[in-house]
Amino acid sequence: MNAVKKAAPLPAYFRRRMNMESLLASRRVLRLVYEKGPLTQAEAAHALDLSQGACNLHFQRLEYEGLVHGQRLEPEGRGRPRFRWELSRPQNATIGLVCDPPHLFVQMEDFAGQKLFSQETNLKGCRDHTQVAEKMCSLVQRAVTAAQERDLRLRYAFAALPGVLDPNSGAVRRAVNFPALDGLDVQALLREKFNLPAHANGLGVAYYYGEAADIPAHHTALVIYWDLGLGLVFGRNRQTLTVQGGDRHGRILSELGHISIAADGPRCHCGQRGCLEAYAGGWVLLQRFAKSGVQTLEDLAQLATAGKNGVDAALQEVTRLLGRNLACALQMFGVTVVRVTGPLAPVFARGQAAFVEGLAEVIGAERAATIQVAVSQDVSDRLLRGATRAARRAFIYPDEFARLSRVSSTLQGQLLAGG
Repeated sequence: MNAVKKAAPLPAYFRRRMNMESLLASRRVLRLVYEKGPLTQAEAAHALDLSQGACNLHFQRLEYEGLVHGQRLEPEGRGRPRFRWELSRPQNATIGLVCDPPHLFVQMEDFAGQKLFSQETNLKGCRDHTQVAEKMCSLVQRAVTAAQERDLRLRYAFAALPGVLDPNSGAVRRAVNFPALDGLDVQALLREKFNLPAHANGLGVAYYYGEAADIPAHHTALVIYWDLGLGLVFGRNRQTLTVQGGDRHGRILSELGHISIAADGPRCHCGQRGCLEAYAGGWVLLQRFAKSGVQTLEDLAQLATAGKNGVDAALQEVTRLLGRNLACALQMFGVTVVRVTGPLAPVFARGQAAFVEGLAEVIGAERAATIQVAVSQDVSDRLLRGATRAARRAFIYPDEFARLSRVSSTLQGQLLAGG
């Protein structure tokens, strides 16, 4: 069943005047309305340095697509009526998929950020990606049906996935903690089954957009998502920061968790020795306290809250180490906000002061004091909302997401070497 409605053929009126068979020509106008709307045709023409006639065609095209609508204004004296255009937020929606094994979540929000559908399923028992795909399609179908019942237009889907993803397709190449995902190509699946444009990327992108709405504009932020692994995403103005390296894609800066801090350090899941994650990943802490009966991250959080069995001292040690080893990156990118999220976010709260002390050891107490460090609340809700926001942004700003690589070519080789 198709998730995207098929529009009627374009009126000849449009086709005769400009190439409008796709939204590409009108993307600048759509972005302006998304960022600055509502606004008049004259205001849009002035902002984009276009003629009012050209703007009129773009607005009509976007209205035809159901993306904007105009409110008629009373004319000032004689002349044609004017319209103030704004995004049709309640009529358009995106889907966010979050695979956080063994859980799979699907959430749908409209362009106003209103949650309209949210369900989850358990992937336990899935032996390969075919079985995962069946469960995923079943859940997505429920969201599609809910959209159809509300007469919504589903515009885009974003899938947040763990593991190493193919840089070009987004298919899962290697999911260390849940091998049943290996080979799953969510983008292709959603396009083929539901005719729904989609983008797949790491969990860090969803974590970032889950926090970005509450981070002031023009502040550079580091979002640390602390789970079994250790992920780091830098962003500014609600856009993830990338750097250009030896490959043709921009690298999302989430790979710092796999930067070696000791050549002869412990072996990490990625195959290297001495990674930051090999000292501070959740899986390391689970191993460390296994003799105390700790089997899950929830067990670890409970022990930390109770302050038992030396967990507090271990957290102080780990968070101080994080502060010391992230200080240079924070200084280089001009980070002013650090937000910690993920299942171990409540645990970080007990070592937050030690993290700042670790920063101060490298960049000085005065500079460390200017960095706002906070622990995220309602982590699960923020993660799901982050996925739907990422989908919305990928629809409005496709070029931005096209530049995001899933993993750098250098790290990719190291990660796949052991698999």
